[in-house]
Amino acid sequence: MNVNVAIYLDKNYAVPATVMVRSLIDNAAAENRIQLFVLSIGLTGDVKRAMAFSWPEDRLDVHWIDLDWTRYERGFKQVNYVSKAAYARLLIDRCLPSSVERVITIDCDGVVLDDIGKLWRRPHGTHSVMAVRDPCVPRLQDDASGFVQRLADGKDAPYFNSGLMVIDLKDWRNLAITDRCLELGERCAGQADYADQSLLNAILQGAWEPLPLRWNCNIRHLAIHTYPSLRDRFYPLAEVMQARRHPAFLHFLSRHKPWHSTPFHPHREIYRQYLKETAWMRDEGPEDPRRQREDAIGKKFFPLLCYRQAAALRKKLGTPPSRLANLIHLFKECVQGRPA
Repeated sequence: MNVNVAIYLDKNYAVPATVMVRSLIDNAAAENRIQLFVLSIGLTGDVKRAMAFSWPEDRLDVHWIDLDWTRYERGFKQVNYVSKAAYARLLIDRCLPSSVERVITIDCDGVVLDDIGKLWRRPHGTHSVMAVRDPCVPRLQDDASGFVQRLADGKDAPYFNSGLMVIDLKDWRNLAITDRCLELGERCAGQADYADQSLLNAILQGAWEPLPLRWNCNIRHLAIHTYPSLRDRFYPLAEVMQARRHPAFLHFLSRHKPWHSTPFHPHREIYRQYLKETAWMRDEGPEDPRRQREDAIGKKFFPLLCYRQAAALRKKLGTPPSRLANLIHLFKECVQGRPA
């Protein structure tokens, strides 16, 4: 079975993209053959060869698509730490052949831990996009981009994270989603707090289909939504716990990534597990003993970080406080050695 997957990157994400695709291939069922469309900005031939060398050629076909980004500079402005390449997923209908009617788009900062074929076989309903509700921006009203607030028909409408989407390209084209995003991007240049994600949510206005949380999650955000003040608010606790035990796509959300030299990252170990299977590992060298010690210390304090972020998110969303219950939950997390 052919599974269409599209990724998008510039030279800064060549290594993480290689790791993500390697994890996708390693966990895909044998009967699935990946049709990989790589939307790239400024990748050299040497970089492309190193990436392709890291992927078993008997499991996928790679289609390189080089983008001329000068055409989109006006409307697609870089926001905070988000790469401009993230906007490339908005151009998906223009970059892929018209014969491609369905595609899974995946961010490069993550690892796939389940068979992507399960997602591919999931039937589309009435909307062009299937995605996971964002853990930190769960409603339209929580995106502070001015144009999102102005365009929102219902501010309580659910808001998705664009890091993984299953797209019905036929419907996407019929709805002219790319053209509408381009027009909005030019009209509101530099105002999108979450780059392409803000544009897509402003255009779709909650008209998208939810995927299970496990298909776009990370340890920190899963932990946050187990706290009593947020529990069952946006995700059923059973779904959060299922994602915690069996994540399908671990998404390295936030500016701090497992390949950065930060004292601790909860996903560094699993990132390096797949990095070792790529051509880039020779540039990494052995794990620094000092970093290992720092990670061990950071792991002990990680539940406290989640507690503080749960409190910050609760305040942002206007959820009534449950301080004692939250402190008891924090104690249990520490005793059980979770969530790190």
